[in-house]
Amino acid sequence: MNARIHALLPGLTLVILVLALSFHFLMTAFYLLPMNPLKLRFHAYAAYMQPFFRQTWTLFAPDPVSDTRLLLVACRLKLDDGTFAEMPYVDVTTPFRQAHYANRFGPADRVERLQSGAMRVIFQRDTLIDRLEEHRSNTSSDLNELLDYVHERDAAARQRGVATLNRVASDHCDQLYGSGRTVATQMRMVILEFPRFSQRHLPDDAGTLRHFDFPWAPYEAVDPLVRLSVQR
Repeated sequence: MNARIHALLPGLTLVILVLALSFHFLMTAFYLLPMNPLKLRFHAYAAYMQPFFRQTWTLFAPDPVSDTRLLLVACRLKLDDGTFAEMPYVDVTTPFRQAHYANRFGPADRVERLQSGAMRVIFQRDTLIDRLEEHRSNTSSDLNELLDYVHERDAAARQRGVATLNRVASDHCDQLYGSGRTVATQMRMVILEFPRFSQRHLPDDAGTLRHFDFPWAPYEAVDPLVRLSVQR
């Protein structure tokens, strides 16, 4: 009996491995499909792909990076005499990027990804959803339900992104001015769009610069993210 089991074990192991790999590649292919009604309806696949197998590209001509985004933070402090003072904006993103360039295996990259991921979630928009909105009907339909679901999901994701950045801002104010002095934070997203391909001879800073200010948010005490000795 044991000899038969040992004889079957290599073949059984191979079958299980093939099935597991086939399932993984099938889920990956489905994950990388362009947005479509089938993908919207069967969204549970994302639970398998995230966070370990998440991809940042697609099989169908991904859009190249066309801008750089920075997070700036202003802190409102309570002074010793009881008055309040609003401090100037400070660049949060660049020091982490510089620290990452200096040490590729340090924690700065993970913290910078935390910021950039939250910023991307807040401002990203799928053009396919905009096109589908043009076909929304006045009566109840599957398309309307799918669009409502997508908008609810995106709104919840944006709220999580804003909450994440608020925590990053609070921690940064603590690092700048000491713990317990900050009562509110304000974030500014700075976006520099690079010159288009036809103007590729121009430097990056010749592109279009714009910014978006978030409303002031109450300070939130958090555990320190990273203590980095970087020059500001």
